[in-house]
Amino acid sequence: MKPFSGEDPLARGLADLPPVAPLDPARADAVRRLARVALVETERPAPSARLSLAWSAVILPGLLLSSGCVYVWDSVQKIGQIYGGG
Repeated sequence: MKPFSGEDPLARGLADLPPVAPLDPARADAVRRLARVALVETERPAPSARLSLAWSAVILPGLLLSSGCVYVWDSVQKIGQIYGGG
């Protein structure tokens, strides 16, 4: 399929659009401001994203580290009881 050929439905749909009159500068600035506000709002992370980051960066590693430490401590105690006799 060639780009911009009649076979491309998107290109055909764009070609069928009516011509658009240029915006006056004040209206163009208003549209630009609205677009920037929308872009800034989408850049802010959602609370669920912050929670996911906290889970993966702090809580899960801490949980795994503490579980590993408890396992090693208990293993050393058991080995001491078995081979140390006391």
